[in-house]
Amino acid sequence: MIDNRLEYQRMYETERKLWWYQILHGKVLSQVRKHFRAMDPDLKILDAACGTGGLLSFLKENGYSNLRGFDYSQHAIDFSKERGLNVVFGDLRNVDAFEPGETFDIITCNDALYFLTDEEIVRALTAFKNRLNRNGLIIINIHAFEAFSGTHDLAVGSSRRFKLEQFQAFGKAAGLRIGYTTYWPFALSLPILLVRQWQNYQIRKKKINVDHLDSDVEYPGDAVNAVLKTITKAESAILGKAPFGSSLFMTFQPV
Repeated sequence: MIDNRLEYQRMYETERKLWWYQILHGKVLSQVRKHFRAMDPDLKILDAACGTGGLLSFLKENGYSNLRGFDYSQHAIDFSKERGLNVVFGDLRNVDAFEPGETFDIITCNDALYFLTDEEIVRALTAFKNRLNRNGLIIINIHAFEAFSGTHDLAVGSSRRFKLEQFQAFGKAAGLRIGYTTYWPFALSLPILLVRQWQNYQIRKKKINVDHLDSDVEYPGDAVNAVLKTITKAESAILGKAPFGSSLFMTFQPV
């Protein structure tokens, strides 16, 4: 996806209003406010592999001003700068090279670590830990369960999905402990699973051209979007944590 400007444009145009991004950004904000009980607009926040800057914009709108981001894609950086954000080039494989010596209260990294090998994920998490201020927090969201793999994964260049047990091991190797964790969206798991399995069937039957695929980043219209957002928000409020879903959301702190 790094070289696919069209996918970044889709993200830029939809991530502030698409239910999935709104729920994810709300989860991040909720954990920040839970961890840092008093609202502090000067908390130093880094969004690693920030994409087109939707989360940073959301946090800015919610009162946080000390925001930075980096991304490997120049397309992502360009779109982030259109939002007026402080985003520059950076590489998850070499986090230490980003603003050496700077530390942060919060480091987020959403839907990006799947590009890395296991060893590179441990190194990235270790680098995040080393860049945290005292009482700092790491927030990660990642693709979950291979059963949910479909055309979206191929379109964005995702070669694998994860389970919580893997990140428990990664965290332990990096000197981190997991605080909060949940799979999501749980209530929508079955329809998402059915769609992805149908996509895989069509791929096997060569009814889909895998060389020309688009991701699932598409606004479904106000009515459908509102319904999906309401279902997922209700799920979070009722369950708190869920045992299954196409994404895995986690917080980490140093041991």
